[in-house]
Amino acid sequence: MATHQEEPELASISTNSPSTYGSVKDAKSNELAEAALKDALIPDKAPPQLGIPAVCWYILVVELCERLSFYTFAGSQEFFLEHIGFPLSAASALNATMWTLCTVLAVVASWAADVVFGRYHTILVSGLLYATGAGLAAAAAWPGLESQGLYFLGMLGFMPIATAGIKANISNFGADQYDPSHPGAAAGQEKFFSVFYCSINVGAGLAYGFFTTFAASGGLGVPKSYGYFTAYALMAACMMGAVGICWAGRRGYRVHPLLKRSALASTAECLVGCAASGSHRAAMVCFGVLLLCSSIVLSAMESLIPSMGMPMMMAAFCCAGVGVLAVTVLCVNSSWLTTSVDGAPTVEEQDTQKFIKLLPTLCMGSLSFGALYNSMQFWYQQQACQMDVRLGSMQLSGSFFNIADCFAIVLMTPVILNYINPFMEKKMGKIGHDIKFGIGMAVAGVSVLVAAKLEMMRKAAAVLPVQSNCAPPGVNMSDIQGAWMMVPYFLMGVAEIYTQPTLLHFAYSQSPPSMRTFAMAASFFIQAVSSALFALLVKALSSYIPNNLNDGHLEFGYYVNMAIGLVLFVPFVMALRMHEDAERAQAGSSA
Repeated sequence: MATHQEEPELASISTNSPSTYGSVKDAKSNELAEAALKDALIPDKAPPQLGIPAVCWYILVVELCERLSFYTFAGSQEFFLEHIGFPLSAASALNATMWTLCTVLAVVASWAADVVFGRYHTILVSGLLYATGAGLAAAAAWPGLESQGLYFLGMLGFMPIATAGIKANISNFGADQYDPSHPGAAAGQEKFFSVFYCSINVGAGLAYGFFTTFAASGGLGVPKSYGYFTAYALMAACMMGAVGICWAGRRGYRVHPLLKRSALASTAECLVGCAASGSHRAAMVCFGVLLLCSSIVLSAMESLIPSMGMPMMMAAFCCAGVGVLAVTVLCVNSSWLTTSVDGAPTVEEQDTQKFIKLLPTLCMGSLSFGALYNSMQFWYQQQACQMDVRLGSMQLSGSFFNIADCFAIVLMTPVILNYINPFMEKKMGKIGHDIKFGIGMAVAGVSVLVAAKLEMMRKAAAVLPVQSNCAPPGVNMSDIQGAWMMVPYFLMGVAEIYTQPTLLHFAYSQSPPSMRTFAMAASFFIQAVSSALFALLVKALSSYIPNNLNDGHLEFGYYVNMAIGLVLFVPFVMALRMHEDAERAQAGSSA
């Protein structure tokens, strides 16, 4: 997350020889052959590969451009929709729907890159689609036109596909550029991921620090009425530049051959095969996954077709609830996943068993933190818009203050890793996943409480005779400085440092090598479910969150999200400890 739910995937690096996710036996044979080849070819004192290969800088620039564009659109979308007549609740729900689509399609994009197109071509084509979607949004924002149809075609048609294609593959593609035969490749990868993470924050910081405000208010000689058009046109040009940069490095990239089989196909085949063999648990898990997919589709439809109203909303909530219950309860113990008569799983089924045992922890972790994080992602900026956001003769956008979240991650990550965590481990011993995630949840809870307190202070303040550029038309600012919103934004950034890397490390370290890419894709899918549920929650609370927040109770929404996060945190801890206990028991029996 900010880093916004875009943390790089810590993928293992494949070699140039074809491999298959679906067969661990073949993978082990490949590893033996590769080890023999390394012994024969690598000198005893091979130079360490600690730097960043030149071609990786092309990739980093592409990521920066993509994140700059994405957060410019995401950070200004609610304001633009309100500008063209959408109520605040509908604008928030549509913004959450775009996030949901961008996230859920990452599963498909990662599969396509592995077995259909390859990572390089997937990124290149996605960049072109991205530039097209941005161009359509710019055309839709032309003063006097302001076409809803063109805008939705660009933002809900092209943008999710393009974002998913880049998001699911670019960090892995950067890691592919390291030669695994060098003994220092792992250290080089670690450095690359750190710089990659910073590039995300640089892009997000530029978007929130300047372009979202520029879109809503204009500036630098651009009239306010042309702000959205100019900002979106610049993002289209930026993505065309990213495509050119990606293409320019084509002769230097290490491009690996397509895989014969994806982890997605392997997992689906195992589950369906077990269900066909009479396993009721396998059938229920398959049904649960289908329900989760249905909840995402229904949530998007409810946002796009408001006339469907309460029936669609209730159907989406029910699908999500039953789907989450099926996946979390039935996957805690995955020993039932086998088609063998004697109950002994095949090698492929063993990998699938290990993978689906991770799902309860990943699901509950993502949903519990997502309840708090979504408060920041979609409501903090709306609250800020009704505060005093004037800076001299111009007005800042409410999403400008998101730079505090980016700043917190850049500033506090080295402090936490080098000082705070070592100090706590010295006093308490080794800090496990549950404690780290719990710290993040506590800080995120404080962030939401601070935002709720600031909202009550804002409502008690006098209303200024100045309309806000980023609030719905006709809504004035309150006499309280918008800069106060940097406090909850900063706290949420600190919370992300503890929660997101914890989930990523858990997924990576506990997944079989053949399933690591798919484990990250599954995390993206769960984040999509979280965003979909939040879009429904916004609609359910719409009577408390009107266009003019002075007439509602936004703080009620914050309290509801805190309650949801706390309720879901308990099963997260239970699932995590059950998984760790089972792993320790298995390790003890093996010894």
